[in-house]
Amino acid sequence: MVKVAIINIGDELLIGQVVNTNAAEMAKMLNAAGFDVVLTQTIGDDGETIRKFVVESLAYNDVVLVTGGLGPTKDDITKKVLAEIFDSELVENVEVREHIKKMFAQRGYAFTPTNQEQALVPKKCRVIFNAVGTAPGMCFEKEGKLLFSLPGVPFEMRTMMKEVIRIMEDHFETEVIEHRTLMFAGIGESFLSDMLEDFEATLPAYMKLAYLPQPGMLRLRLTAKGTSKKLILSEIENRKEALRHLAQDYFIGYEMNSLAEAVGEKLVEVQKTMATAESCTGGNIAHQITLIPGSSRYFKGTVVSYANEVKQQVLGVNVCDLEKYGAVSEQVAKQMAQGVRQLLQVDYAVATTGIAGPDGGTEEKPVGTVWIAFADVNGCHAEKYCYASTRESFIDRVSNYALLMLLKKISAAR
Repeated sequence: MVKVAIINIGDELLIGQVVNTNAAEMAKMLNAAGFDVVLTQTIGDDGETIRKFVVESLAYNDVVLVTGGLGPTKDDITKKVLAEIFDSELVENVEVREHIKKMFAQRGYAFTPTNQEQALVPKKCRVIFNAVGTAPGMCFEKEGKLLFSLPGVPFEMRTMMKEVIRIMEDHFETEVIEHRTLMFAGIGESFLSDMLEDFEATLPAYMKLAYLPQPGMLRLRLTAKGTSKKLILSEIENRKEALRHLAQDYFIGYEMNSLAEAVGEKLVEVQKTMATAESCTGGNIAHQITLIPGSSRYFKGTVVSYANEVKQQVLGVNVCDLEKYGAVSEQVAKQMAQGVRQLLQVDYAVATTGIAGPDGGTEEKPVGTVWIAFADVNGCHAEKYCYASTRESFIDRVSNYALLMLLKKISAAR
């Protein structure tokens, strides 16, 4: 097993100013190539910290990948620290210099001495060409181990990772790593874990099961590692089917990241259309649906009826029902779903109306109360839930339960 550590450098990552997407993207690419990422770390732009974590990571791993700190400004110190670690002087790389000059000329910028410094690289490194940026990547080898240093700009890193993986594949013999993901909904993590206790106990040593919960849904990932691709593929497929069979009542689909994706597949399969009417979810259901490529084939649109007058004037909700039962009620939820279905001329519609909080609740309708309704040609159905949580979590959970209701109703109608 080739062990890989990832170190992402940048004060902006530590303070939350920039979200560190590099670690996830790099790990995904490395894993797909058969390399095992065992550690990811985020550190600041400090020379001693960089030195400490790089040296320690090299001691315990076969490959270390570092991103960040390769720019032209004074706080970009990674290159200098790595040159010191590998006892190497900085020298000018002519190819890199000419590439930077060409890029600056194309953009109408002057080629300054500061920019010219980016063409300096440690003499002992192997330069990794950066076709989409000015900072070159670097590869060092020591006692059979490899260290790569790449820019922190995500699209530059992604482009250069292809060459990094090619170098790693030439240098190491890799093992087979296979993943299979199954999605479930309508059951809690602990309950599903109890249901699968015997299944997990019989998994071979080279296979493991991971639980990946999200609001309203749960993904299970089977991972198998080994040297025989034929054995790994056969075994993981058998275990995947056994897992699906054990929890069939809650199974949604394979290799999916969201309920919106499952709904989309089902709508394409049955050739039907849908719309949403959203109050407390504020368009989040529609947002999740439109994140899926090709959703225009089945999604017509949404009405975000946050105010009662919009519920009344656009969706046709009865004003007397609004006054008598309130916006958060079965009557209003049903009329919202029926109204948007008629307005946008779709086969299916879902509606949400609730109290996201932190204020606005009453003893009769506490914060977290929500009505979710579904409408089709056969009529309308609504269900009441209460999710006491943060506002953001409430919106995500309600959105997923609305999508789950839609998925179940479509499946039952077939």
